[in-house]
Amino acid sequence: MTPEILNKAVRHCRLIIGEETTTTDAKIDQAIAMVKNLLGADNIDAIRLKQELQTIYSTQVDTFRILVGRERRLPWLNEFKANNQSEWKFWKRYKEYLENKGFAPRIIENLDILTDKILDNMFNPKLSNIQLSKKGLVVGQVQSGKTANYIGLICKAADAGFNFIIVLAGIHNNLRSQTQARLDEGFLGFDTQFERAYANNTQNKIGVGCGTSHRDLVAHSITTSKERGDFTNRAAGTVNFNTSEPILLVIKKNVIVLRRLYAWLQTQIQNGERINSKSVLIIDDEADNASINTNDRNRNLNPTRINGLIRNIVQQFNRTAYLGYTATPFANIFITRDDADLFPCDFIINLPTPSNYIGPEKVFGTSITPDDSNDDILPIVFKVTDCSNFVPDGHRKD
Repeated sequence: MTPEILNKAVRHCRLIIGEETTTTDAKIDQAIAMVKNLLGADNIDAIRLKQELQTIYSTQVDTFRILVGRERRLPWLNEFKANNQSEWKFWKRYKEYLENKGFAPRIIENLDILTDKILDNMFNPKLSNIQLSKKGLVVGQVQSGKTANYIGLICKAADAGFNFIIVLAGIHNNLRSQTQARLDEGFLGFDTQFERAYANNTQNKIGVGCGTSHRDLVAHSITTSKERGDFTNRAAGTVNFNTSEPILLVIKKNVIVLRRLYAWLQTQIQNGERINSKSVLIIDDEADNASINTNDRNRNLNPTRINGLIRNIVQQFNRTAYLGYTATPFANIFITRDDADLFPCDFIINLPTPSNYIGPEKVFGTSITPDDSNDDILPIVFKVTDCSNFVPDGHRKD
């Protein structure tokens, strides 16, 4: 059975099983029997298909943990949903996209709950008579789904009314380009290498844009997935800043780029005040890298340049939510608690890893002295004992 047929068979089986986070062998067998009739019994490897489905429906994930600064806590999402203020179209098509990508039901359910919790700790973006800046931090293991999480959050934020979204994607062109490509697939639905603004009947639809639901959703991107598709003044002219539709920017944490964005935003200010037409979500990917002010405050030094520029960008708007994502939060939680800085004063969330996540603890175990008797170490790690002749303990770097 080819990978294409396997993926197609899995999708059909999941549709037959329905919206369930777990299921039984009997239901899996029933779904496989129906799919064999649909796609042809000769094309289906029933054993392999069942193994794939059992893996999907047996994946578990722990509950998340959250620390909340209660002095500025104002829950709003439940009432927002009760009043049907959004149809959540961006989220629904992203959820369909994840299902088609083979994400386990429990993973998607947990992502739904977790992104709701993060959104509720921000603010209602449809309120225009407020001025505030919320700051939070999301901590997750390396390669454990942080990007999928913040794409889901961006989809829900756009549904709720956040209409200006900035993603700070590392310090290198290739990482920025890779992040933009993920957002093209998971949020925009079109390939930004060919166009920045949404267009009807485009031939460049990808990811969520190829799904069966809500294919007409409109969002724009000033940046592109090209290697050098970062923010420029010329690119800024391709999208109408005053549109009510969501605008996305995926930019490097680079002094020149951030200074250029800051200068452009200043041209959008009217009457010398902050920008009030936008509710802004800023996602800082790898928030411990380059974003931290490492200058000594006690010596009255100015903030480091990138930190200072991020602060300046936040201060151009009346309503902003700054959210850092990192696997190594040590620098972030030791930021001096200062309203002008990026300390996560409103909430810190720890992302749980799914049961099928393979990380350092799974490979190397947690025992202080690993040996063959440890149950928490994979049998792929071997202690080297004959290295002292060619890598002595006191060797120089060369």
